[in-house]
Amino acid sequence: MSISLPKVARDAWAGALDLVFAPVCVSCHEPIPTADGERMVCRLCWMKCRPLPSPRCPRCWSPVPLGRTPAPACRTCAEWPPEVRAIRSAYRMEEVPRALVHALKYQGWEGVADRIAARMAATIDFPADVDREGALVVPVPTSATRRRERGYNQAELLARGFAARTRRVMDATLLVRTRTTATQTALHPGERRANVARAFAVPPERAGELHGEHVILVDDVWTTGATALACVEALLEAGARVASVATFARVVPELER
Repeated sequence: MSISLPKVARDAWAGALDLVFAPVCVSCHEPIPTADGERMVCRLCWMKCRPLPSPRCPRCWSPVPLGRTPAPACRTCAEWPPEVRAIRSAYRMEEVPRALVHALKYQGWEGVADRIAARMAATIDFPADVDREGALVVPVPTSATRRRERGYNQAELLARGFAARTRRVMDATLLVRTRTTATQTALHPGERRANVARAFAVPPERAGELHGEHVILVDDVWTTGATALACVEALLEAGARVASVATFARVVPELER
């Protein structure tokens, strides 16, 4: 038999839980009220997250300078293979997204991946053909060394949550990293491309599963696109027909300058 507590008692119990197990925002480190639906990131921090500014390139979502009409492709993506269909990021890389990504990748906050994935699923708006065709989600693979250090691949966690919320299938074994690469953080765009060139592949015995597929690649951050595009190249070579990319945040250097 269940016992229904009066509201006063429920509020007192919630207050006691706040004192003992007070949830704290991963971003700003301020307490989160027990009654709040969010348990890891406070509402104020989510409100501070901003989308990429408009107008944007309809293909890669790079901001287009004022006075210039968005075209089917911009200077950022004009030379990409036509099989790269759409790039989307939930937010621009600023204070809160940066703190959340840092907590996920370097501070062991594995649980925040689910909240980030939920925001990606709710915020990212793919073109109709991507929503119609893109049924397969693949995360950017990490190296065995980094997986041991972190205990998980953050892109895989994001891909799993994103796929579940958008009713897609996630497969973390279709794409593998063939060699360990240096961290991309301090590298210039050309160095980033060279660093990850041919660093990803589809296992030969799995290539047939990609034939004709529109694959959605998931990662935490789009900086220059070097890693994602190297992954896309491997997927296309293995037989995928089209590829799109979804990330939580995107670095926009021209805005930072």
